[in-house]
Amino acid sequence: NPLIIKNIAITLFIVLLLQACSMQKNTGLTRSYKAMNTRYNVFFNAANSYNEGLNNINKANTDDYSIFINMFPISKHENANAAKSNMERAIEKCRKAIKLQSIKKKPERNSKKTSDPDYQAWYNQKEFNPALKDAWMMLAQSEFHKADFLGSLGTFSYIARFYNTDKNLVARCQTWMVRAYAEMGWIYEAEQMLLKINQEHLSKKYIGLFASVNADLLLKKKQHKEAIPFLEIALQKEKDRTLKQRFNYILAQLYNKNGNTKQAFDAFTAVSKLNPPYEMDFNARIYRAELDPNVSSVRKELRKMINNPNNKDYKDQLFYVLGKTYLQEGDTVRAIENFEISADTSTRNGFDKAVTLITLGDIFYKKQNYIKAQPCYDEASKIISVDNAVYERISKRAETLGEVVAQAEIITVQDSLQRLAALPEEKRKEIVQKKIDKLIADEKAAEQAAKEKATMPANFDENFDMMPPMGMAPTSGDWYFYNPTIIKNGQNEFRKKWGKRKLEDNWRRTSKAASLFTDESAPAAFANGNLPADSTTTATSVELSDTKSPAFYLKQIPITEAQIKKSNDEIATAYFELGMIYKEKVGDLPMAIKTFDIFESRFPGDERREESFYNSYLIATSLKRNSEAQTYKEKLISNFPNSKYVAMLSQPDYFDRIERMYKQQDSIYATTYEAYNTSDFATVQQHTAYIQQNFPLSKLLPKFLFLNALSLGKSNKQDDFDEALSSLVEKYPNSDVSSMSKDILALIKQGKEAKTGTSSGTLLDRRDEATKQEIEENTERKFSNDKNGKHRLLLLFGTNQDVRNKLIFNLAAYNFTRFMVKDFDLISTRIDSTQTALSVTNFDSFDEVAWYMTTVSSDTGLNEILTTAKARQIIISEQNYNIMFSFLGLQAYIDFFNGGLKASAAASKSILAATSMSSPSAKGIKTQEKPATKVEGKAEEKAEAKEVINTPPAALSKPNPISEIKPIEPAEEKVPLFKNLFGFRANAPHYVAISVLNGKFDFDKLKAGFDTFNASNYSMLNLKITKDTFGSHQVIIIGSFADANIATSYLLRIVKENNLYAPIKNTDYRNLIGSQANLNIMMQLNAMDTYFEFMQEYYLK
Repeated sequence: NPLIIKNIAITLFIVLLLQACSMQKNTGLTRSYKAMNTRYNVFFNAANSYNEGLNNINKANTDDYSIFINMFPISKHENANAAKSNMERAIEKCRKAIKLQSIKKKPERNSKKTSDPDYQAWYNQKEFNPALKDAWMMLAQSEFHKADFLGSLGTFSYIARFYNTDKNLVARCQTWMVRAYAEMGWIYEAEQMLLKINQEHLSKKYIGLFASVNADLLLKKKQHKEAIPFLEIALQKEKDRTLKQRFNYILAQLYNKNGNTKQAFDAFTAVSKLNPPYEMDFNARIYRAELDPNVSSVRKELRKMINNPNNKDYKDQLFYVLGKTYLQEGDTVRAIENFEISADTSTRNGFDKAVTLITLGDIFYKKQNYIKAQPCYDEASKIISVDNAVYERISKRAETLGEVVAQAEIITVQDSLQRLAALPEEKRKEIVQKKIDKLIADEKAAEQAAKEKATMPANFDENFDMMPPMGMAPTSGDWYFYNPTIIKNGQNEFRKKWGKRKLEDNWRRTSKAASLFTDESAPAAFANGNLPADSTTTATSVELSDTKSPAFYLKQIPITEAQIKKSNDEIATAYFELGMIYKEKVGDLPMAIKTFDIFESRFPGDERREESFYNSYLIATSLKRNSEAQTYKEKLISNFPNSKYVAMLSQPDYFDRIERMYKQQDSIYATTYEAYNTSDFATVQQHTAYIQQNFPLSKLLPKFLFLNALSLGKSNKQDDFDEALSSLVEKYPNSDVSSMSKDILALIKQGKEAKTGTSSGTLLDRRDEATKQEIEENTERKFSNDKNGKHRLLLLFGTNQDVRNKLIFNLAAYNFTRFMVKDFDLISTRIDSTQTALSVTNFDSFDEVAWYMTTVSSDTGLNEILTTAKARQIIISEQNYNIMFSFLGLQAYIDFFNGGLKASAAASKSILAATSMSSPSAKGIKTQEKPATKVEGKAEEKAEAKEVINTPPAALSKPNPISEIKPIEPAEEKVPLFKNLFGFRANAPHYVAISVLNGKFDFDKLKAGFDTFNASNYSMLNLKITKDTFGSHQVIIIGSFADANIATSYLLRIVKENNLYAPIKNTDYRNLIGSQANLNIMMQLNAMDTYFEFMQEYYLK
């Protein structure tokens, strides 16, 4: 009977519902219902939101296919912004499931199974809802894909401990922890975690995950060959279509890099068969074409693709590959033709254009055609990002060849002008008129092109301009000049106003004919009679400024003897400088000799031939051209017999001296610099004299002389100080220390005298002095009585860790259960060795804090904990809080609070008075906001893991007039040494350091980023960033911090700020934390591996 069946079903459902709704029972029906409700209700919605987030990350991702793409789109951390709301919703759903569906109560024990080990293991578990494992994993993975890698680490670690009997789950969590460490750049930690994973515990379903994580870590370490077998397994096991496409493409790139041409060809073919996005498919076909040994078929396919209208935005890449086919055959002429077309047809001006320009520049550079190579390198350097592996090489060549071009242009222009000066006047006018006619024709052609463009759709070009360049997705938080999106928008605006212009001098001019013979230093009027003496008339002035007037060009031609001499001087200087650039910067020694030869032959009376002969001698000697070297030596001796170079060359051990100079000068300078820092001025002067006598050509000699001059100033020898600086500026005007010397001399002329005594010491010494000075110079600030605006509650109590943890946990639980809308944050701060402050933040007014205190006092359990802890409760506005920790100190605010605000709080909300305690020492407080965890069952463990402890230097304030308690300075504690090397002293000053093991980076950019971050978040700590060198390692030092807790808090914060590490993205670096003594021991003994074990045990465990 259907009616009976329906009634039975309804009755059964009600019974199940009533039984399942009780949190006090743990039965088979309860567990089944809770599991079903978790899996098909809350978790189902969380999974949908999580998958939508992953899809949004994939859509937001853009790749640069000219380099190895990331295995996972989330490795481009800014992509997480596209999925933030999805992941937050998934986290919310998972937390809801964990809170509402958890079953922790033990079921009734089955006496018949007491001897069954499987039953005992099941009975002893902490959680009886089997579906919550998936909810926990979804929570951690959502945090990971929200780019909260540090938060996900804590969650995965908690899951592994909570479900420690589930070996498969533990191994999965550890695998995800490897990914999280790798994304944060903690490569050492990722490797250590990887060693802990027992592969046998992983089920077959997760073998692909383990393989992909291994491959990803190896790729981040640039161990490309070692990553191939792991990536092959990951590709075989992967089910997700997007990841399968990416894994296949990366595998093809790896095969290609390692010379496995056949496998790379097949892998690129496989990518196209997976129906990837158009851009990936296009690049796969391009690179596959490059690998095809049949050149004719490749060119045929490329031309077919060029004619395909779908590829109009990718023609630059197609012409580039076509050019490479000719380059492989040695046909550089046709290769250059196609590369130039590639650069000209580029519509996106992205990295692909840069690759073309770099290749073109390399061809010209190899052919010693530096004039054509320079604009290629220069334009490419403005496209690629500063963290690109080739940026330093390209930008350096662009800069160096820019100097070559500048000198070459001087020679070309002045020679051209002199040739024109030698012609009859009528001939000169005829040539100038031809230039003007060409200028007019070019302008008309440009106007016609503009008219034709105006007939095109208004947004024809803009549609392409608005597309971001390949591999250059917008990044948040970057400075203007490092944000490609903002730069691109600026380019679009520029193009709308000016059209497409080449980057060069006088770019505003449509034609450069007007500036062809420009000589800004030329006299305003000529004395040869060609122009009337009354050249200031209106008509003539118009002619001299009109680019279509012959007078505009004729005035630039050197006619008089003085003008010709000036022109020759410019040519001579240009040749000499060009020879030095070829020798010192370009490294083209044959070209340097050739240039010096021209200089010597064209200007036989120039005194600089002395240096020219000497440099030519050195170059010829290094090139093993002994006969040429002897010729230059003889020229030097015959033309300049009294030269210092002749005196040195006459010494029999000359080359031995030069070799010794290169070996010794750096170490001697380091010793001299250290001597100056320690005020050992006698050693400074002794070493300077030694270098002057033995290595007079040393490039470091100006630095020695500068240190020597400073030493004389510190030694109360003012006249000698002045004379030494003047001599330095005279002998080495272009030295980097000459500018500083000039500044000091200017101050001396104003009546200033050198400060005698000791030197300023090391950077750390000066940093400490600056800190003290800033504290002493604090200006008076006043607290405000304003009760509006943001406020916080300060709870002041002792330093017992158990009391602190109990208070944090109970307050977090209280806030979470009592306030569903209002979100209060808990922040713990260590004040000194006797006190701790716990802040409850995010109140909108003074009265709201008072109301909150009333509700807390009504909770018997929480009030008892506060009473036991002897916690003093203080209300403070955020404005007063900033003044307190930055300037006036805690005791000053307590006096201010007791003077009126405390009574006001009591009157308005009947607050229960907290038990008073000894007056705290006058120190400022600095906190860092971090929300307390709000997941039941996890709050206690994670609250301790995620709290942020930060203590600033003491702020000056008046002592308590009633009962002054002076803090006792503890003697340095004796602690056990970790492996007889490192001792952990929690209260000692600490530093955070970044050790760059290899790779180059822009320290100024790195420092600027950290300075901005510190100013916004840790201004009261007055943190300084310096760089030092230990062997081959460069170490960035940040500090100092008052103790280990503050330094650890800072380190855990900065590792989540990915933009801070952008300048060292392509280096191999390690994050370090420790006292100065421990860091020095580590560096001196090169004991980094042992120190990492010490860090894990005492700082990061």
